[in-house]
Amino acid sequence: MRYLLLSFMMIFAPSVLALQDFDKQQIEQRIKPVGTIRLEGQKTTPTVQPLAAKVEEKKVPGQATYEQYCSTCHKTGLAGAPKFQDAADWKPRMTNKDINVLAASAIKGLNAMPPKGTCQECSEQDIKEATQYMLPKS
Repeated sequence: MRYLLLSFMMIFAPSVLALQDFDKQQIEQRIKPVGTIRLEGQKTTPTVQPLAAKVEEKKVPGQATYEQYCSTCHKTGLAGAPKFQDAADWKPRMTNKDINVLAASAIKGLNAMPPKGTCQECSEQDIKEATQYMLPKS
């Protein structure tokens, strides 16, 4: 009986280890990067910098708040919201008003817009920056 058990272990133990190795190789194959980029004349690949870090550097004040909370309505003009950087939509709202008055309206809520535009955790400065970001560039 002992010899049978010993021979059984000697035959099947390597195959179990091989399966574990095979599984490990399959997992590594599934999670490896799809491809790499190499510039002409470049001999080695550069260290990879996360794309999110590059994108975050380029954002202007108010852009992140706009994209997360304001774009739902202001991108399309939903419920009468002035469209993003559309001078015709913003002109009646900007007549005799500065950024502080527009930001105060956004903080308190106006017509169909809820107070702070659904961003309850945003500070007044965040709302002001998002409002500035939405205004047409002049």
